[in-house]
Amino acid sequence: MQKDNRKVHIFRGGGVNVWLSIAVCFMLFLYAPLELLFTNQDEFWFDAYILTPLMLVPFGIGCVCAILLFFLLGKLNEGLYWLGLAVGFIGYIGLYVQGNFLASGLPPLDGEPINWDLYTGERVKSVIAWAIAAIVVITLFCKLKREVFSRIVQVVSICMTLMLGVTLLTLAMTNQGFSKKPSMSVTTENMFAMSQDSNFVILLLDAVDAQVLEGMLETEPEYQDIFTDFTFYDNVVAAYPYTQHSIPYILSGSWYENETSFKEYEREAYAQSPFLEAMESAGYHMGLYEADLLLDNGGMGRFENILPNDRGVEDKWAFVRWQLLMTGFKYAPYDLKRFSFVNPKAFSTLKITPEGKTLFTPSNTELYDGILHQELAYTEQKCFRFIHVDGGHVPFIYNEKVEEIPEESGSYEDNLKACLTMTRAYLDKLKESGVYDNSVIIIMADHGYNWLDPHGRQNPAFFVKGVNETHDFTVSDAPISFEDLQEAYQRLLNGADGGSIFDWKSGDQRERRFLFYEYLKEDYMVEYMQPGQAHDTEAMYETGEIYVR
Repeated sequence: MQKDNRKVHIFRGGGVNVWLSIAVCFMLFLYAPLELLFTNQDEFWFDAYILTPLMLVPFGIGCVCAILLFFLLGKLNEGLYWLGLAVGFIGYIGLYVQGNFLASGLPPLDGEPINWDLYTGERVKSVIAWAIAAIVVITLFCKLKREVFSRIVQVVSICMTLMLGVTLLTLAMTNQGFSKKPSMSVTTENMFAMSQDSNFVILLLDAVDAQVLEGMLETEPEYQDIFTDFTFYDNVVAAYPYTQHSIPYILSGSWYENETSFKEYEREAYAQSPFLEAMESAGYHMGLYEADLLLDNGGMGRFENILPNDRGVEDKWAFVRWQLLMTGFKYAPYDLKRFSFVNPKAFSTLKITPEGKTLFTPSNTELYDGILHQELAYTEQKCFRFIHVDGGHVPFIYNEKVEEIPEESGSYEDNLKACLTMTRAYLDKLKESGVYDNSVIIIMADHGYNWLDPHGRQNPAFFVKGVNETHDFTVSDAPISFEDLQEAYQRLLNGADGGSIFDWKSGDQRERRFLFYEYLKEDYMVEYMQPGQAHDTEAMYETGEIYVR
């Protein structure tokens, strides 16, 4: 008789354990991934129609496992059941507070190694929040009757789930969460196809700082031989401190100032780029090898390597696992976050690839392997190739032989040495294939790099040679800005050599614009002017102009 009373007592009230299980699983497996997607639409290639069905699987499995666990505890001992309910409620409240109120101090997921010792304050906040959640729940558990405590858990679980559901709907409506993203992939198609008539090549090595690289060229002069025929502009000011905004600016010359959504800006930048229109008018077949494109339909059809693909995910298990890791990074107690690290950019490798094609990735190693082992094909049409690879960007996983090494063994200088090895091999391949002389070649970075100060990313490396240009390696400290690129491209198309594509000369003085923002906080941009040398961060000053969305 006693046993039957216990069973009724445990599962009365609409099954509080069921509601708590659903609430926890909904928050972690559905709300968290969708909220991250809706608030960072420009960071991910997939949409809610791809994400939701896949995340329903761990949601369903989690609910079933949690409910079965409560059932097992109830079968074993009533005290264990109530203890499990209290612990589950503590976990629910703690996870909710951690993920929704203590997420602003998270380190950025940009591939940069995280020094967790810098986040002691966030750890203290996390410990305090979890302690308060535990104290409150334990106090209620000890002071209230079991039925009253059970009712509180149930009401809180239902109400918070409804609240999170309404929040998701609101975010979806305000962030185009109900729209389908185009299914397109950046492939390696024709990356090693060049014309014997005329070519225009931009090899963009991410985050290569001009001053650091120049120091390496001076220390090891044999590196200078790589850039025979090139002019190295070491006094260049970029447009933005990070890749996302830099690439469309480099190709369009159009500033983004938070006046509209970035998606709308990027669509217009590629669709209406004067440079790309000039290339098309001149008969160039264009390839854009850039892994982080939003791939909206606007302007993408003009690139021969960007192809439609089936909707969906190539590796569903990896997709779900990485989603759970990102959820853990945001919602787990601070001491557990270090085990939940994943770079959001890795999701681009999980697209379904068009049949018979290879997905382009920005790996230095993969490009180098292609340079060494793929034959260069010849085409009758003029060719434009824009190839963006990891370059010097974190993580530091490349050595001078462009082999991948453990991150803890690498350094920024090692990544730059990999860049130099890769660049030498690429230029040698063009020379051996007879298409070097008839090619405009630009070796550049999208921004500089400073591991001590995020403001010090304004001085990217920039090398250029024109068609049939031959001379010793040359360095110019002319005050150049990315604002000058569009005119420089046109002059190169018209046959100018690399030393005469800018009006500014060595010794000239000018102020150059740079829009700074912190990583993942691009909705707040601050305008700086640089009146001095590009690398001199202390010389830069704020104009007072701030661009906010």
